[in-house]
Amino acid sequence: MTTQTSLRGLAAALAVAPVFATPVFSQEAGETGYGDFIGTVTLGESRRGIQTQTATSETVISQEELDERQATSMGELLDSVPNVTLVNGSLPQGAGVSIRGLGAYGGTYGTDGKVSVVIDGVASGAEEVYRNGSMLALEPELFREITVTRGPAESFQYSSGAMGGTVEAETKDATDFLEDGDTFSFRQKLGFESNGNGVVATSILSFAPDDRFNILAFAGYRDVDARKDGAGKEQDATGFTAPSGLLKANYHLTDASTLTFSMAYNEIPEDDVPYNAYDPSWTDVLVDRYTRDTTAYAAYRYNPAGNDLINIEARLTYKDEAMEITSVDTSSDLYNADHDTKTVALRVSNEALFSAGTVAHTLSTGIELKKRERQSTSTAGSNVGYNDLSAPGGTDESIAVWIADEIAFGERFTLTPQLRYERQTLTSYDNIDGVQCFGPTTCIVTPGLADGTSFTSEAFTGAVSGRFALTDDIAVFGTLAYNENLPILDDLRNATYRTQKEKGRTIELGLSYDSVGVFTGEDALKAKLTGFHTHIWDGTTYSGAAVVDLKGAEFELSYVHPAFYADFNVARTRGTVNDTSDPFNWAPSDKAQLTLGKRFFDDQLNLAVEAVHAWENTRTTGTSGATAPSDSYTIYALTAAYVPNHGAAKDVEFRASVENLFDAEYRPYLNTRNGLGRNIKFSIAKTF
Repeated sequence: MTTQTSLRGLAAALAVAPVFATPVFSQEAGETGYGDFIGTVTLGESRRGIQTQTATSETVISQEELDERQATSMGELLDSVPNVTLVNGSLPQGAGVSIRGLGAYGGTYGTDGKVSVVIDGVASGAEEVYRNGSMLALEPELFREITVTRGPAESFQYSSGAMGGTVEAETKDATDFLEDGDTFSFRQKLGFESNGNGVVATSILSFAPDDRFNILAFAGYRDVDARKDGAGKEQDATGFTAPSGLLKANYHLTDASTLTFSMAYNEIPEDDVPYNAYDPSWTDVLVDRYTRDTTAYAAYRYNPAGNDLINIEARLTYKDEAMEITSVDTSSDLYNADHDTKTVALRVSNEALFSAGTVAHTLSTGIELKKRERQSTSTAGSNVGYNDLSAPGGTDESIAVWIADEIAFGERFTLTPQLRYERQTLTSYDNIDGVQCFGPTTCIVTPGLADGTSFTSEAFTGAVSGRFALTDDIAVFGTLAYNENLPILDDLRNATYRTQKEKGRTIELGLSYDSVGVFTGEDALKAKLTGFHTHIWDGTTYSGAAVVDLKGAEFELSYVHPAFYADFNVARTRGTVNDTSDPFNWAPSDKAQLTLGKRFFDDQLNLAVEAVHAWENTRTTGTSGATAPSDSYTIYALTAAYVPNHGAAKDVEFRASVENLFDAEYRPYLNTRNGLGRNIKFSIAKTF
């Protein structure tokens, strides 16, 4: 069945939801710079708070929400964020993330550098692998918090070109599972999902023999068969097996200094699957594909008490993103290649706090040295031993410095200027002349490059953000940012693109509201409205689009009342190309999401209903695949969490959810597949 409803129907259907949904958070309104003490108000807490105290469009997905969503892939965690669109997001393979229409090139290439994915401070996201996605294997159970920043304002410590935004994920830590005085804990979780008969098992061991040392060991295993859409049709190549692991240790050398080591590992082995992970119907060629992701870092932090000028961290990071593809078909070197991208980086940063009169500064500075090396070795055909013609190999060496100063003029006005300078050198290795074939009938001559041929580029970028509190409750904010997206290794074979920087300018303006006792004496309301305009020129990413203009608005609201809680967000984006009215095909469709819930029995039971409505999208010149027009749809989900605080089952976490409750058949825009049909999930977890 195809579900097409209006927002009016959505609201009517949810009108009865408050019967499902009680309070948990405590907020004290004490004497501030704005007014007098008004007493203590005990309130509830919604599923997701809104970041009204920032000048950026930021969404934080907490551990509680991560648990409640029971996501099968990291992409599913991001899908609820306004203006974040996923390419095959229910899959860890062949998936990509797009923010405000920038990021993964839906249906064809991988990353485009305009969205930064950062895991524990380590930049992630491989170079483009033709028709194989950009978000490699990442187990969602590894993470305790994910922050999504829409727009470039917070990206400059990681990237010069993240015009779309930044995704920062933080892995779990031993202290998350150890209460005061504990030296040991063990957490076991088991889960099941009906669509694909999926199972997941995770085990977490935490150990802290004293106050100085703690260590966490995580082992996970997820297995899902092929899933079905709302019409009951099996979706090709949607099953997967994904083992994962994490080892993380902290040692406090002194009260002021800490040494941290972490290594996370994910892999997805696949046999006899279509080459095209985006769209299996693109070719009949079957491959064996083995994907793995290793993220490791060692960090030293020194933060002496009594010295606000020093809070320094040195972090040595290592990232290995690999995809091995093999096939009996040798008609194209696409089907037999070992893609391996290794990145080593050293980052040194410091945060200094100081004041000059009534003006307070939080000054962040840093430097990063990085080397990224990619090999895409063909293992069959005429180019054996050299790089796959669609994925040039070589090194990307860079040095970057950045500075940001959050300046607080009293308690009402904050201004944050940021600057970043980056110098990059791309060097070619093992890229020979060849004939590159894309399917049985399309072949092109691809010129090679001599080993050691290099190209140097520089980027000087920056932004200024400001927030001004008009009253105790209302604030205005804005950002002006300039980005330069440096060439990537995929551009080496293109004589123009390998030295051409994509440039972008972003303007954001917004209004926020944050207050308690709004309609009754026991409620709280947070809301945030952001409008933006991003102008990109000298484009190299999107075919036929040298200039891109994106304009849009995002609205978020969170309301808490003793009877229920509610979260709502809606986003609208419009894009054009080349200074014309022609549509930018990768702009997302308009979408709204509403969650209503209630907590019972002293917060032991949490019930919620969620609805997502996407409007039809015909603003595209595409006729097939990810950018084909999409119909409107509305899907519903139910979630329940029960954590008893007494009895034999004390602290056991029972969770259940039903996704796509009415088994609707739908295709989200920028997806090449239909969305999943009804999926019932159960999990049980206990920390001992």
